[in-house]
Parts: sequence; C-alpha cells; structure tokens
Amino acid sequence: MRLRNKCKAAWKAWEKPYLEKSGGKEEAAREKREFYCDNGTIKMRPTDDADVPFTDKQIRKQNKK
Repeated sequence: MRLRNKCKAAWKAWEKPYLEKSGGKEEAAREKREFYCDNGTIKMRPTDDADVPFTDKQIRKQNKK
C-alpha cells in the first residue's frame, strides 16, 4: 500500500507542470504512456529495438534478471 502512495504522489508532481499550460492535461495523458513509476520515482520506459516501450510485465521481468 505504501508503494502506491509514493507513486501517486510522484505522478501528481510529474503532472503538475503540464497542468499549468493550456492543453497540458491532454499532453500529459499522451506522454504518461512513455513513463512508469518505480518505488516513487518516475522513469522513462525502456524500449526494444523498434522503439516500442516495454509493458510493466516486461519491465518487471527485465529487472529480475
């Protein structure tokens, strides 16, 4: 439960600059797919050779190695 609270706060902080400009909410929604939360830190999603972002499941699998 604590991890989700860290991520929730991190996402709010990440989204704040977007909300300050017009059309920012839509832009944040589009760009959010390119990022993920790791223990309260927003990070850019790794990609494969075709520049396709990994899913959460793929990231977890990669981190276990």
